[in-house]
Amino acid sequence: MNTKDKILQAALALYNQEGIRSVTTRHIAAVMGISAGNLHYHFKHTEDIILALFEQLVVAYDQIVQDMAIHTALNMEDLKQCIDSSFRLIEQYRFIFINFVELGSWIPSIRASYQNLVARREQEFLRMFTDMVDDGVFRADIPPAVQKGILRHLFLISDFWISSNELREQLRGDEALAVYRQDVLSIFTPYLK
Repeated sequence: MNTKDKILQAALALYNQEGIRSVTTRHIAAVMGISAGNLHYHFKHTEDIILALFEQLVVAYDQIVQDMAIHTALNMEDLKQCIDSSFRLIEQYRFIFINFVELGSWIPSIRASYQNLVARREQEFLRMFTDMVDDGVFRADIPPAVQKGILRHLFLISDFWISSNELREQLRGDEALAVYRQDVLSIFTPYLK
């Protein structure tokens, strides 16, 4: 692993443990045992580190969607696998989801990237919904406006569930996954065949 990747790995662990306002580039360098100058050679500002971590998150999420899209016939088990993979990714990058609104305001390129991501995801998920209707998983009578509403709810839960959990239940591990999975599945339940 190269130095840049080690910096990102250390930063991710620190941001998840201590939060974005408590961790500085000097703090990351000290934990790694490198000079601040060496860290700044790779990342000039904290924002650069956070943006690189966000980009890693997007790439990993793209892979989850691609893995789901390759199924010739989607079913509920595939959907549960996708939900579980999404949750594990959210947990891995928890600091982003806990601070999503603040990061979007602080680092405008994150906001723009997120908006593009949601637009892409909307099209991908609408195609998957069509496939699930064709495969007999979803009802065929779901109007397009309702499909978009389902997606909106899905994005709200996926992107902000962890913030709500942090403020309320503070569930962790398998217990958190079970509640998250049920919350996401409850969006789909009324529309299943």
